[in-house]
Amino acid sequence: MPERRTHWEERYADPNRTIGKPSEFVESALLLANTSRARALDLACGSGRHTIALARRGYAVTAIDLAFAGLQRLRQGAAAEGLDVDALQADLEQFPLPTERFDVAVKTFYLQRDLISPLKSSLVAGGLAIVETFLVDQREIGHPRNPAFLLERGELRDRFEDFEILACDEGLFHMAGERAYLARLAARKPQPDRH
Repeated sequence: MPERRTHWEERYADPNRTIGKPSEFVESALLLANTSRARALDLACGSGRHTIALARRGYAVTAIDLAFAGLQRLRQGAAAEGLDVDALQADLEQFPLPTERFDVAVKTFYLQRDLISPLKSSLVAGGLAIVETFLVDQREIGHPRNPAFLLERGELRDRFEDFEILACDEGLFHMAGERAYLARLAARKPQPDRH
């Protein structure tokens, strides 16, 4: 088993770990979605805090993660609430995303730059992308410190310049009693030009 997968399997197998609450930013960004009771994608879903939030809103959710233990916890949590989710174990560095399938795509605290274009392509016209992850400034106060996992200032907005930006901010935020430097964005995929 690859070392990075082992790390996440151990983390999500911890019996004291809970699914957790969805990000406040994700919850507020979902209010910008054009529709509910549609299809949603949760990338690098972990134990599924956003998957559960989407399913509670009526979305048919496809959740993808590398760690089976996290997906198992997600399935148990969804079943306890009578929610139906499609939980897939896959390595996002190799797994091809479908195109023009989802109305909402969520990606939080997982930065794989070459996944941004497939995420955008996975959305239908008018679909909503919600992204929240660490800024380069985060290395000053904590984990992660590897530049591969940290966005430069303005990078997230630049990567979605072809979308309609509905909300975008970056800076130092307080979440779950901790401080973190974050970039957060909600952006709508444009309708095709009919000219």
